[in-house]
Amino acid sequence: MIAPEFRKSSLSGAGQNCVEAKRVRDPGPGVRVRDSQHPCEGHLFFPAPEWEAFLSGLRSPE
Repeated sequence: MIAPEFRKSSLSGAGQNCVEAKRVRDPGPGVRVRDSQHPCEGHLFFPAPEWEAFLSGLRSPE
């Protein structure tokens, strides 16, 4: 199976500071996030429940 590629938000414009994310299963279900301008400098891992809580907070009308 080929690993999914990192994806940048469709709302990101060219040349802007943004992050890229990809869903993973190792070390457990979750998302890896990296800096799009420095992709070789590592990434952060967020377990699926934490990532979903983060997205829910972004979508909240508050």
